[in-house]
Amino acid sequence: MNSGSELESETMDTTEQQAQAQTDKTQEIIDYLTANPEFFNQNTDFLASLEIPHSSGTAVSLIERQVSILREQNQQHKEQLTELFDIAKENEQSNQQMHKLTLSLLSSEGIDACEVIINESLCDEFSVDAVALKLFTAPISDLPEHLFVEKNSVLALELDKILNTRKPMCGFFKQLPLDILFESKSASLASLAVIPLFIEKNNCFGALILGSNNVRHFNADMGTVFLERLGEILSHRLNRFIKQADKA
Repeated sequence: MNSGSELESETMDTTEQQAQAQTDKTQEIIDYLTANPEFFNQNTDFLASLEIPHSSGTAVSLIERQVSILREQNQQHKEQLTELFDIAKENEQSNQQMHKLTLSLLSSEGIDACEVIINESLCDEFSVDAVALKLFTAPISDLPEHLFVEKNSVLALELDKILNTRKPMCGFFKQLPLDILFESKSASLASLAVIPLFIEKNNCFGALILGSNNVRHFNADMGTVFLERLGEILSHRLNRFIKQADKA
């Protein structure tokens, strides 16, 4: 006599075998229809008589169900295209703004003028809430002291840690002394972008730090191509003025 556990095991085996047989049969039907795409064209009466259970509980014909699926797919494609158009529009706007900023920097007359330009442009046109330009070079006469970072200061050491990759870094860096960087604006900032300024990678001469009140504006997963281009343009312009000051 079989024990209860043995009967239970046999029942489970039978159920699994039936499920596998059903799966195999389903696959056979799929394979057949795939290999014979003209089946429904050659059996139109059968096609018209098919009814497919709908999620609403109402039975619909196969053709109606196919039309419904195609409509749903079409709507999804429309939504995807709309999203792509919106992204393209935003990118075009950013490119135009970047071009305008580049021309303004090219016509600037000095480091202090560059600082004014990037502050106005980034805050007015790129939704940035705070901007800080910092240089690691020796102070230059006639320029504001706040532009220069004192060697071995807390700010200099913390910026050096972030800038060691020579790539823009985004997120929120609690170790940075925001009150020194942004003064009264520091309390409301929720995300940051730190952009290295250099011509040669082993000679980073400064940093551009951007702050936003939006925690998602500068996030660690965002693309940094725009920030890299901004850093390159600003680096070349500032480097020229620094070299001129060294020769003076």
